[in-house]
Amino acid sequence: MAHEISLEQVKEKAHQAEIICRMMEVYPNKMDCSEIEAVASLLSKLTGDVCAWLIEEQAIKDKK
Repeated sequence: MAHEISLEQVKEKAHQAEIICRMMEVYPNKMDCSEIEAVASLLSKLTGDVCAWLIEEQAIKDKK
């Protein structure tokens, strides 16, 4: 089972998700509904990819 994305890509996606979350903490009332929906969708994609990579990595380690 090979990863579809690299560890470096996973690190970048996790970092991007963290930055978005911090930005939302600082500017919670500055976005309208459509912007919040777009950001939520982006966060879902970024964190979903990271989660999938971690699950796959754990499965690989469990087989060893």
